[in-house]
Amino acid sequence: MADKRLSHTYDSEEFRRYGHELIDILADYLREATSRSDMPVLDYREPDDLVKEFEFDNPENRELPLDGFIRKVVAGMNHLHHPRFVGHQNTPPLTAGIIAQMCTTLLNNGVAVYEMGPASMAAERNVIRYISGLIGFGREADGIFTHGGSAGNLTGLLAARQAMSEYNVWEEGVRSDTPAGIIVSDQSHYSISRNARVIGLGGTSVIRIANDSRYAMRTDLLEETRRRAEDKGIKVICVAANACSTATGTYDNLEEIAAFCRENRLWFHVDGAHGLGVLFSDKYRHLVKGLEHADSVVLDFHKMLLTPGLNTMVLFRDGRRSYETFAQKAGYLFEKHDSNEWYNGAKRTLECTRSALGIVAWAVINYYGKEALGKYVESRYDLALRFAGAICREKGMELAVTPESNIVCFRYAPEGTPTHKLNDLNRMIRKELVHSGEFYIVQTELDGNIWMRTALMNAMTDDSDLQRLLGSVRKRGDELTQLLT
Repeated sequence: MADKRLSHTYDSEEFRRYGHELIDILADYLREATSRSDMPVLDYREPDDLVKEFEFDNPENRELPLDGFIRKVVAGMNHLHHPRFVGHQNTPPLTAGIIAQMCTTLLNNGVAVYEMGPASMAAERNVIRYISGLIGFGREADGIFTHGGSAGNLTGLLAARQAMSEYNVWEEGVRSDTPAGIIVSDQSHYSISRNARVIGLGGTSVIRIANDSRYAMRTDLLEETRRRAEDKGIKVICVAANACSTATGTYDNLEEIAAFCRENRLWFHVDGAHGLGVLFSDKYRHLVKGLEHADSVVLDFHKMLLTPGLNTMVLFRDGRRSYETFAQKAGYLFEKHDSNEWYNGAKRTLECTRSALGIVAWAVINYYGKEALGKYVESRYDLALRFAGAICREKGMELAVTPESNIVCFRYAPEGTPTHKLNDLNRMIRKELVHSGEFYIVQTELDGNIWMRTALMNAMTDDSDLQRLLGSVRKRGDELTQLLT
């Protein structure tokens, strides 16, 4: 006999009541978060203190109603919809994507095999074709969705390892006699070098190449870097490019890297997790010229395409490569005669239970369209350039590099202040800003220097918010300078 406490939860009217309460709470939150009220971006509390608030034996939690729990969660989170959230690359998602994800959460279909999530696989197939067309891939292109850019980069590098090896590395394992190497920028996301280790290539396989003054890969050093690696007995199989980098938002020269890879028969992987929103923009599409020559491409819908996370696509110019990566059989999932069937997702990804990501991405593209998404990307990139100009006009502020995306790195830098003191000052300024709740901002390190870093993700963030940020940075910087003198 079913437990009444559990069976009761499937009562449709109870679900309707709780659902209405949830929407009311979230709608009220959305109104307040976007209104530029005194609501903190983050109501910061120390980790151990917040753990105590959520302890199961906390008296406040024993009779906590579900709506009270939701309010408690909202209060304890970072508010991405707040115009003064200018920190990490997390996006405030659009309504259609949110509703679609609520639907797929209730249905809870995994998409390892077609029969478990037919509509999702159909939607996913169409999104893959749509993005492949924007890139300029041919009809032979194919891809798969993953939960996050790190998993996406892992999938792409596994394909590179399999395709560029002279033996079946998937079955035989990595040989030590001919170690493989991957050329990466100093500014590559950490998942590239981490995944090289995960797939068994080892730390020496990660061959770093210097960046230029823009923090882009120095393509003039590619041949020298390849030869130096081969002199050490490492066979370079892949070059991994940024479109754009995480720290500064800089785009590598994809055309030059593509030409080098073609000439040397290397796999060309592009980590476009953050920056491929420009595919929707006529104004900034030139930043990824040459992308059509990539062998594998990673794109995060949950960054610059305003989709709930995690939602990542991995695309292959030659779709057959995605099947070779995981060339194995799972008898309980697939029929013996199955071959390259796009609709059985588990054959092409390390994830078996994968949520219905395609439906969510499809909803965002279908209900907002290329023009609206492109205008959003352009507005954030344009805002970053105006913010950079304001920083350069502000005495005692320094810009790290002219932004190429929506990411801006700057610091409080009064004339004559030693570098080590500037690093301490900017760390403290950022900490005070975050703890105050006025702004949420992060930091990054470039060439040993600490910079405050903004990622302008919120469509409602405007010039006045960023001017206020500069004022708050200056005020706190001046006060801390006097205290430390």
